[in-house]
Amino acid sequence: MMEQITLPPLRIDLFSVFIFMGLMQAMYLGLVYLVFPAKRTQTSVLQGLLLWSMGGFLLEIFMMYSGRISHAWFLVDFSEPLGFLIGPLFYGVILCLTRGKLLAKFWTHFVPFFAYTLYMIPFWALPNEAKYNSWISAYHPGLPRIDFTHPYPSDPLLIREFVTPITLLSVAVYGLLCLREVSGFFSSQQASIWKPITEAQKRLRIVPFILVTVLIFVTGVKIFNLEDTGDHWYAAYMAFTVYLTSFLHIRNSHLEHADLKTPEKYQSSKLDEETKKELIEKVKQILEKDLPYLNPDFSLPSLAKEAKTSVHALSQAINEGFGKTFFELTAEYRVKEACRILQTEEGAYLKMEEIAERVGYSSKSSFNTVFKKQMGMTPSEFRKTVQTG
Repeated sequence: MMEQITLPPLRIDLFSVFIFMGLMQAMYLGLVYLVFPAKRTQTSVLQGLLLWSMGGFLLEIFMMYSGRISHAWFLVDFSEPLGFLIGPLFYGVILCLTRGKLLAKFWTHFVPFFAYTLYMIPFWALPNEAKYNSWISAYHPGLPRIDFTHPYPSDPLLIREFVTPITLLSVAVYGLLCLREVSGFFSSQQASIWKPITEAQKRLRIVPFILVTVLIFVTGVKIFNLEDTGDHWYAAYMAFTVYLTSFLHIRNSHLEHADLKTPEKYQSSKLDEETKKELIEKVKQILEKDLPYLNPDFSLPSLAKEAKTSVHALSQAINEGFGKTFFELTAEYRVKEACRILQTEEGAYLKMEEIAERVGYSSKSSFNTVFKKQMGMTPSEFRKTVQTG
């Protein structure tokens, strides 16, 4: 029966290209967050899963919108359960930023996703005729459907019939939870959401903006797409979000400044011993006087610019003069400053997130890891030792 139908022509336009590129970005960036060891924190894992969930939506919408779904009928409506992941994952990222970690029972937020995945199995098991009718009704409502009788009820509770408003309700509920968490975070720090100071505050202030724009966007799509679902607009919005996330990741990443300790690479260097000693002294002076390492964006190129030398020469001087990489040297100075703060009267009451940000770390977990590696104990244990000293 499927061989006798005439399929709509393929659509390769700006929407399909924009969605496809967003899909590729989401899959790659999700891989970066989930696989790279330096990024494998609770926050990065949740961000990676969130990007892959968005990528699942983009994949299905691209296939359905472009018409290439005819080559993979099993992908029809495969991403429906992912709608119940978006809210919990986004909420989890916010909790990691505000509290530093997730609660032990946070996994219960994913129960609707697993339950709906099981509920979808009867539909996924239907033949391609059912998938074709589902696609046509959503993307080409004016075209005739195949005369097909379902062998069994694939939606006995009528959940799939109302899955779009249910998904939107889920996202709205988690949006309100995120808003409450962000509001409480700013209140506890006696800060204004309009004038953020710390790195965490700057990252969190975008939450209200996201929620408002999503509400406006969804309302607009529903008003102007009465006949079909308007999924290509949702996909374009998600693709734009992925592009923005990718841009922010690249801008804040120091991977391109990696400074591996491999002395062999300096064998052909023309840096003489006297110049090397001068550079080492200059670096010490800059670090101890200007404290540039307290800036989260502190990098090897910025230090080289301050020392008026090349990145390669500075990297060699630090590796051979200090016996450390640039990042190890930076961590040493940051931990030293953290110890100084923890021993002050103010440091006895500051949150660890605030101390981490003051010494240049945007992540509490990264701060804890580096501190424990150097001091043999966590910052909290160090503070307790100081207080009982």
